[in-house]
Amino acid sequence: MDSRFRLFIAGLVAALTAFIFTVVAFTGILDLIETAVFTGVFLVVMLGFERFMLWAETLESAESPTGTSR
Repeated sequence: MDSRFRLFIAGLVAALTAFIFTVVAFTGILDLIETAVFTGVFLVVMLGFERFMLWAETLESAESPTGTSR
């Protein structure tokens, strides 16, 4: 299993656990549609952040290797 996939699964499990405990603690009920929407938004944000980090790495590698400033 890819380490990036394991990271996504671990992050999703941690976020869902925190979300479910918080919702149940404050409202006393768990809405499954709300939980599904949270899961979808969480995955979109995680994938977007991963793409942003890959893009930032390409910019970093494109800089001059000498490191001198003008």
